[in-house]
Amino acid sequence: MRVNEDDLYRQSTQYKHWSFTPSALTRLRQKTNAHAAAQVKLHIAQDRAERAKLAPLDASSAPDSGANTPNGNGAGTGANTPVPGGAGDRGGEVDCLTMDEEKMVVDKFCETAMKLGDFLKLQPDVTCTAIQFMRRFYLYNSPMTYDGTKISKTAFFLALKLELGTRAGSAADFASRLPKTTRDDIVAPEYTIVQALRFNFEVRHPFRGLKGVHLELEDMIHGSYAGLAHDGRTPADLRAEALAALQATDEAVAEGKLGNIYAHAKDMLAMAAQLTDAYFLYTPAQILLAAHSLAAPALTAFYLGTKVPPSAPARPRILSTIQSCADLLSSHRSFSKNPTANKYGWADTDPPETKRAMKKLRGCKDPTTQDLVALNAGKKRDVVRDGELEEGKAKRRKLNRENAEKESDAFWGPELKKEG
Repeated sequence: MRVNEDDLYRQSTQYKHWSFTPSALTRLRQKTNAHAAAQVKLHIAQDRAERAKLAPLDASSAPDSGANTPNGNGAGTGANTPVPGGAGDRGGEVDCLTMDEEKMVVDKFCETAMKLGDFLKLQPDVTCTAIQFMRRFYLYNSPMTYDGTKISKTAFFLALKLELGTRAGSAADFASRLPKTTRDDIVAPEYTIVQALRFNFEVRHPFRGLKGVHLELEDMIHGSYAGLAHDGRTPADLRAEALAALQATDEAVAEGKLGNIYAHAKDMLAMAAQLTDAYFLYTPAQILLAAHSLAAPALTAFYLGTKVPPSAPARPRILSTIQSCADLLSSHRSFSKNPTANKYGWADTDPPETKRAMKKLRGCKDPTTQDLVALNAGKKRDVVRDGELEEGKAKRRKLNRENAEKESDAFWGPELKKEG
C-alpha cells in the first residue's frame, strides 16, 4: 500500500483537531466568548462585593486626615483604588469584548509575538510554531481571561522545546533572555496552555513544501525535470514553458527571478499565514500554493499544470481552494506586492478598531486569572493540602478500624489462634 503526503497529513493531530470549516470556527469562537464574558462579569461582581466589604475596614484603619491619601487631596489610595472593571470604574455593567473584538486582540497579540521572535533571534519555524500555539490556545480561552504577553512567553518556550529539544535549555535560561521575566513567569501558565492544546504539539508548516516547489522549478528551468506519467511534455518543453512563465530569456535571469519569488512567498508564509486563520482553514500545501500564486500567478499556474492535468475532475475544486486561501492571505494588511517592503512597516500603526478593542480590554479582564504565578502556586498548595487530607483520612480509617477490633475483642473475646 502506497502512502502519500495527503494520507500522512490526514493522520496528523493538526488535521484531526485543528482544522475547521469557517462556520465551525465562528461557532467555537462564539462559544468561547460567551463563556468568558459570563465568567468575567461574575468574577468582577464578586471582586467588587469583596472590596465593598473591606472598604469600611480600610477607612477605619486609615489616618483621619488627608482622606486616606499621602498628599491629603484624596487622589491617592483608599476609596479611589480602581476596581477590576478598569480605571475610574464606578461599578456599572462590565462591557466585555465581542467575538470580533477578541479576534482583533488575539491578532495583535500574535503580531507582538512575531516581533518577540525577532528580538530573541529565533528561527522562523520556532516563531511560527509559537504563534500557532497562541492561536490554538485562544480558540478555547479568551484574552479577557489570559493576558497575551504572559501566554506568548510560555508559548515560545514550548515551541523552543518542540523544535530544539534539549538544546532549548531550561525555563530559567529562557527567562534570562527576556526583560523583567522570571522562571516562574514562564512555568506558571505552561500546564494551562498544554491543556488547551490538548497535548497536540505537532504543527505542520508550509515552508518545506514551498522549498520543494522551488527546487522542482529550478530543475524545470535547467531542463532536468522529467515530469509525471500523465504529462507528455519533454524536459525541454517544460524548460521552455517555465522560462516563458518567468519572462526570462536564459537560465541565469530565470534563477534570479525564481529566488525573488521564493523569498516573497516565504515572507507571506511567515507573516500573513501566521496572522490569519489560514492554518485552521487550509492544508499546508494549499497555503504554500496560495502564497506562491500571489508572488507569481503565471508561474504557479504552469507548475500546477505539471501536477494536475486540465482534464482532472478535481482541478476546478483545487484551483478554487487555492484562490480562496490566496484571498485570505492578501486580505491581511501585511500583504504587499513589493517583496522588498519594510518587514514591519504595516504594523507601525494599528487600525482604529484594534486600538478601541485593546483599550476596551483594560476594563474587562478577569481579576481571578491575572496573576498566573500566584494562581499556579495556589494550585500546588491545594495539591499538597489534598495529599495531606487523603493521608489524614487513611490514618483515621486505620485508627477507627483498630478501635473497632478492640471493641469487638472486648465483647466477644480475642480471635482464636489457628493451629499450626
